[in-house]
This record gives sequence, C-alpha cells and structure tokens, in this order.
Amino acid sequence: MGIKRRTRIWTSVGTAALLGGLAGCSEPAELPASPNTHNEASPTAAPAPSFSEGEGEGGEGEGGATGGEFGIDPVEAETDPVVFLTALEVMRAHYLAGIDAFQAGSRTAGAEMFAHPISEIYLDFEPALESRGAPLFGDTMTDASVAPYSGESDEAIAARVADVVTAIDAASAFAPRSQLSPAGVHARVLTDLIERAALQYEVLTTHPDAQEPYLDGYGFARAARRYAGNHLEQVAEGNPDLALRLGRAVSAMAAAFPTVTRPASLDRDSAALLALAADVRAGADALR
Repeated sequence: MGIKRRTRIWTSVGTAALLGGLAGCSEPAELPASPNTHNEASPTAAPAPSFSEGEGEGGEGEGGATGGEFGIDPVEAETDPVVFLTALEVMRAHYLAGIDAFQAGSRTAGAEMFAHPISEIYLDFEPALESRGAPLFGDTMTDASVAPYSGESDEAIAARVADVVTAIDAASAFAPRSQLSPAGVHARVLTDLIERAALQYEVLTTHPDAQEPYLDGYGFARAARRYAGNHLEQVAEGNPDLALRLGRAVSAMAAAFPTVTRPASLDRDSAALLALAADVRAGADALR
C-alpha cells in the first residue's frame, strides 16, 4: 500500500474515531487458533494479538495455526484460500451488522462497525490482495466509515456499505488455490463464522450487560447465513451430511442472534452452540 493512501485511510479512520467515540471492536472471546483448527480450550476474556504484531503461532498451510487480529494471519492469506476468504468474511460481517444496526436506530454503534475492520484487518491484509492481483478496496471502506460523520444521507451511507460488500465479493474471486477441494474450503470458512458467533454468545452469558459481543455475534451469524446461501451446495457435493449439519448450525446461530438489537433476555444454551460448532469443525477438517 502506498504511503499516501495508507495515511489517508488512517487519517479518515482516526477522524471517525474522534467524532464517534470509537472504541476497539469487541474480542472478549478467545478465537480459534486458525480458521481451520478448533480450539478446545475454554474461551477467555483475552483479546487476540494485534494483526500487525506478527506474534502468530506459526503457519502450517491449509489453515494451520496462525496469529494476527481476529486469528487471521495476513501472510498465510497470500497462499491459503481459507485464511484469505475468512479475512474477507470477517470484514463483511462488520458491515452487515453495522448497516443493520445503523438502520435500526443504533447509529453510533453501526457507524463504529464500519471503521473497525479497516485498522484491525484490512491495512495488513492488503498485501495479500496485491499479491493475488485482486482489486483493492481500502478507499471504499474508508468512504463508508467516514460517511456517517460527513452529513451524508442514510441512503448514501447504505449505498457506500453496499459498495464495500460488492468489493469484498470481487476480491473473493482472487482467493489462492490449494490442495483442498472447493467443498473443503467453503466448509472451513463457514465453520469459522459459526465458531465466532458461538464464542461471542458464550461471552454474553457471563457479561449480561455487554453490547458489543452481541453485535459482533450478530454480524458473524449474518455473514454465515449469507455464505451458506452461496456455498452450501458446493459443500454438499463433497459431503451431504456435513452440509446438513452446517445448515443446522447456521440456523442455530441465527436463532441465537435473531435481531440486530439485543433482546432483553438470552435463552439459548451456549454450551449447545459451542458443541454444534465443534461438530462441524470436526467434519470440515476431515473434508479434503
């Protein structure tokens, strides 16, 4: 990324932070060690290491253990399709949740979601896009993050978010190839989103007043529904039973996060959600 463009993105995000009282994105649950490696340890209230710190556990390819913000290693993303697509879907989750929250009246929380993935994922992920020859979309994300504080209409803001989603779709086509089948790749990416949603829900059971984990979980559940709609048939070609289990898990996460506004009470069994996530993780990891 050119210095001028990086500076523009950082300046714009910083301005949005000052105007909106931007807080760091919620990561109270310990995320899986990688998009393809199930973490059997109980989630704790520890944030993931910074995406730019390079303190990962060491990549093993095909979704081997990785470090980085949200458990995504930008170096692994250059050669591992699961890491590459997971990074895109985690960013997408923020925009899907953000625009829903914004339009539901939680305007500040929604606007904050537009800025989070820029500094937390995109800035260090962009070299992976460049290495793959994919179109860059940092400026598109920046425009969406600043729009709520620039006097733009709600319609214009929604259009800018739609532009980000379209850009993510375009970048997805440039994912690297590997020895994994398309079914194996998509099953792992979908499982990662399911795990993230389940982990956020578990945080909510011990932090009853927390709002950010709910919105994060809603975004992951929303992104999982969208991803399943686009790719579950391909998973079924590789393993019909796993596709059914993934479908059930996606539905369970959608039921756990039924609306973008947190319900007055949470009545789902977090252990059952984590068990569903563990089940599809085992199936996805076995699918080549």
